[in-house]
Amino acid sequence: MLRGIADFAMKGRWQAALAAALLSVAAMLLPPLNYLASGVIVLATLRVGPQEGLRVMAATLVVFAAVAGLLFGQLWIALALLLTSWLPAYLVTLVLGYSRSLERALLAAAGVGILVVLISHVFLPNPALWWQEMLTPFVQLLSEQSGWQMDATETQNFLVQMASMMTGLIAAAVSVNIILGILIGRAWQASLYNEGAFGSEFTQITLGKTLATVTAVLMGVSLTGMAGSLTLLVDCLPVLLVLFALQGIAVAHAIVRLKQKSVAWLVVMYVLMVLMLPQMMILTATLGILEQWFNFRKRAIA
Repeated sequence: MLRGIADFAMKGRWQAALAAALLSVAAMLLPPLNYLASGVIVLATLRVGPQEGLRVMAATLVVFAAVAGLLFGQLWIALALLLTSWLPAYLVTLVLGYSRSLERALLAAAGVGILVVLISHVFLPNPALWWQEMLTPFVQLLSEQSGWQMDATETQNFLVQMASMMTGLIAAAVSVNIILGILIGRAWQASLYNEGAFGSEFTQITLGKTLATVTAVLMGVSLTGMAGSLTLLVDCLPVLLVLFALQGIAVAHAIVRLKQKSVAWLVVMYVLMVLMLPQMMILTATLGILEQWFNFRKRAIA
């Protein structure tokens, strides 16, 4: 089915736009489909070039705006998707296309997430307080439900904790959207025109010791009392954790391939990520950080 989407998208500009737009509409009900929509734009840009990729993105905007206008009566959704999803994925695809480096594209995607953090801190004097005000009605509605088990003090503490994390989580979500779009689009390109190339690229990802050191230090800082006075840096941590979690996943894939283990190991890893996302994110990110010094992939060969 996924290969069929890529085949259809490569038949022409409007076919690609139709595929991306319909996937984006379906993402209103099933959000992960938005990654596939970004993947279509990435595929078109990588295969046909930056100018055609820009035309496909413009055509997607037209088709989605028409469909969204008919179904939802809200044209602004098209502009929101353009700015938060399609355009960032397109710009990072240019980095991948010109540098021919998956690592640089991933770093660019993380850079977009960090830019979101910086913009938030520039325009909001206190992002955590702003999020607290935004989340208060939602948390209050939850606390009124019959199954809510926290008292007033615990509810307030929960609200404050969530508000303090939201800027970093939103930035990480933006980076995840770009990264998955890039990986899907590159995988489709390899599947259609160079079978097996993506697997080799993905399992060889190396993000470097400098960024790993920065991430490890921020992980330590976030557990200390200094976190409250270094909110800008701590808000960047979720973006870096996403990056190194991907590095850890790449290491796991490489070891399974090198040791010729069953893919069941990978299936278990992904199931655990669905069931215990925060814990698995920390675990895989730690693996990705340690890889920069211990080179588990090389040890697997030995």
